[in-house]
Amino acid sequence: MASNSLASLKTSASEKLAKYTSTSLAYAFNTYDHRGDIDAPLAPSDVLMANLLSLQLSGRDVIPLFSEGDGPAQRLRHALDNALVNLQKARSFESYETLDELEQSLESLAQANTAAIPVKWWTAVTVSKVLHRRRPHIVPLIDSRVRDFYGARRPAHIRRALWEDIRENLEWLTNLAATQNTPDGHRLSVLRLADILIWTP
Repeated sequence: MASNSLASLKTSASEKLAKYTSTSLAYAFNTYDHRGDIDAPLAPSDVLMANLLSLQLSGRDVIPLFSEGDGPAQRLRHALDNALVNLQKARSFESYETLDELEQSLESLAQANTAAIPVKWWTAVTVSKVLHRRRPHIVPLIDSRVRDFYGARRPAHIRRALWEDIRENLEWLTNLAATQNTPDGHRLSVLRLADILIWTP
């Protein structure tokens, strides 16, 4: 798989952003990018909102997380809640000076990815799409398009490629992100913008 760079998307970036954030086209921005109560623990609706990014989660994937017990599904929910708490006040993804520093800040995300392994139908992709909506400044989205764009499969390798790429293109990405607010009035994060540019045809 080839490795690409956000620099290759610079000339079409404004058009891609306008397309994805349009209120008349069928993209997820005007629904998924409502963060809800950022201080609240994970709710069933938070999990189901990830379906707006092409997942197919159903009751079988959500109900066990919120059932009583201490099985893999309940441990996953606790790990997701822990990540939400730990990452709420984390610095933005691109602000870390070293990859090691970034990875240390994302330890709770890595723990959630590990907790997802024994839960059927859950992967690091699922975790990223659930958590990114509430923590768009620090949790990168992982899906097939991002994997193909960077020619990487493992979450840690994708994070590295994305972090390096964003930092290399930070000035114009920051300027473009500043032109767009989310539907609930927050400034669009550079990390969210990067995913929009990679994903939008």
